[in-house]
Amino acid sequence: MANKNRFFKELGAMSVKAIAIIVAVVIVIAAIAVGVYYLTQKPSSTTSSQEVVIYADYSANVAQPFFNNFTKDTGIKVVAVYGSMGDLVGKLVASKSSPQADVLFGGAPSAYIGAADQGVLMSYEPPALKNYSAYINNPALYASNWTWYSFTYNILGIVVNTKLINQSMYPTSWWNLTNPEYKGKIVIENPSTSTTTGLGFFSLIYQIYIQKYGMPAATTYFKQYVSALLNNTVTPIAPDDEHAETIVGEGTGGITIDWINGPVLYHELDGYPLIPIMVNQNILGPTAMGIVNGAPHQSAAEAFVNWVLSQQGQSLLPTIFLKPSIMPYNITPPPYFPTLQQEEQYAFLGYSQSWTAENAQNITAIFNQYSSEVTG
Repeated sequence: MANKNRFFKELGAMSVKAIAIIVAVVIVIAAIAVGVYYLTQKPSSTTSSQEVVIYADYSANVAQPFFNNFTKDTGIKVVAVYGSMGDLVGKLVASKSSPQADVLFGGAPSAYIGAADQGVLMSYEPPALKNYSAYINNPALYASNWTWYSFTYNILGIVVNTKLINQSMYPTSWWNLTNPEYKGKIVIENPSTSTTTGLGFFSLIYQIYIQKYGMPAATTYFKQYVSALLNNTVTPIAPDDEHAETIVGEGTGGITIDWINGPVLYHELDGYPLIPIMVNQNILGPTAMGIVNGAPHQSAAEAFVNWVLSQQGQSLLPTIFLKPSIMPYNITPPPYFPTLQQEEQYAFLGYSQSWTAENAQNITAIFNQYSSEVTG
């Protein structure tokens, strides 16, 4: 615990003017009596033999403790399938006529928007959210037809290996990453498989250019950025943030892009010398979940969703995922998350999850064009 506290103090000391960003998430001002739905009583014998199949956009060592607590509280067994969001949604679409999964868990709303468009998510309104006005008045947090809903949020940042990158060379913006001094130092994620981090990041850059220059000039600038960034990239390209963090943590490159809880998690779990650097012009990063259309264990899936939004589930987010609670239970967030006021000051307000989903194919095509030139 002393090492963890020292790490957070060192992280706070290194955070400079650029240490705030966006999360336009409203954490209620007034306490609303949402209650704790489901799972406040000991599980009955009818639930003890149930199971729920969860497709999780996490690694097992991160998410399994969370699932174990759900099983402990409810008696419902979790069968977890771990992978990148792009692969998981692909599995859901491939098995659409005979669904194998019950819940899609983790990842950005853009992935859920695409999944819902493919018809693989069902509508379900969690009881805890029905009277939660601060939530339902924020359309960035959930789908209007309730095919997905956020259970926490995050902030995108730049990750550095402190043993490979001198503090004087820490990037302070997205634009720094294309500078010549970072050639051979960046591990990047493929947006076709990393639809939460990789696609989200490249879409952010594209949307910043659109806001600044309009179309079609934005496409020209975006292509130039992708080309320059990939020229600084270590090969092979990582399929997701777990691989990217591992590659950088084990001593290759020294820089990657991930949500700010990632490097802190890998620092704690694996001892990697990683820290997050939070920069200007960033993404509102709700983390979502949804129930699969035709879920084989629908009642267990609903129980899981409601447990995640209950005080039991939400109280575990800061300690297991190192992410803040989104519900109004006065749960202390991790210490390295900026205040809401700081985040709003540095927010890129033009970012759209829907635009990301609608333009995913185009973004991926541009990325593939320049990545093939770099990798040969």
